[in-house]
Amino acid sequence: MKKITLVLSAFLLLFVANTNAQQSVIDDLDETFDSADVIRIEAKRVKSALKTLTVDYIVNNNPNPDVATYLQIMDVSMEVVEEFSDEVIYYIGQAAQGNNNIDPSSIQSKASTIEGNEDFVRNKSALLATAIQQNNRTTAQQLISEIRGLLKTQITLAKEIKTEATALKSLAVTYNVRIELVDERTGNPVPAGTLPGYVATNQDTGENFYTDYYNYDSFSNLPAGTYRFDAYDGYFDGASSKIVTLDQSLVDANGEIVVTLSYWSE
Repeated sequence: MKKITLVLSAFLLLFVANTNAQQSVIDDLDETFDSADVIRIEAKRVKSALKTLTVDYIVNNNPNPDVATYLQIMDVSMEVVEEFSDEVIYYIGQAAQGNNNIDPSSIQSKASTIEGNEDFVRNKSALLATAIQQNNRTTAQQLISEIRGLLKTQITLAKEIKTEATALKSLAVTYNVRIELVDERTGNPVPAGTLPGYVATNQDTGENFYTDYYNYDSFSNLPAGTYRFDAYDGYFDGASSKIVTLDQSLVDANGEIVVTLSYWSE
């Protein structure tokens, strides 16, 4: 009885540790998403301030528009953009460390571009202030167009980061799956080791996953998704396939999803 209790305790500890690790990765991806949204909001704030300045100077022909207010908004917001670009890079890196299925390179590249654009927005805004002070409308219009393009890029990339972070959450949740065999004629259990091995094929990506080397009937850390589970045929026997969408509701007390295949023999 003591041995059974220890085994069950080990299973429980492993299940809790795996659950906590997955939640940590999800939290990091949520932080990535939220940081990107802050970037989007701040870039839009600068874009709105630039529009106000443009209308006043270009459309209304005001030779003394409120450049100071635009520069103040731009400076504060770009400082936030710089800070949260670093946050994006940090949190997606943390998520990747917690789950090797996550590739952080795309999001980190986008965040680096956003951060680089922040410097350009600052520099071109300073040049814009000088152009307006000198009433050089041609240069001012060119700079306004360039700044608007930089801000648009920041907003677009921030949106893409949010989309990618959301998509990566499906990789953060993984499942352990164990294969069981049942004789198609009698309904009796058949040892999984009766057949040479098993494979799980992701129905969306076509990627194949294989059972553990030492646990021939088990798949460890399968990403969330829909899989077709197949057995390799023996000389005179085999098993049916089964398509299963992995879901937390299917996880049993041992922290596994059990997939039952129908065993046949000639």
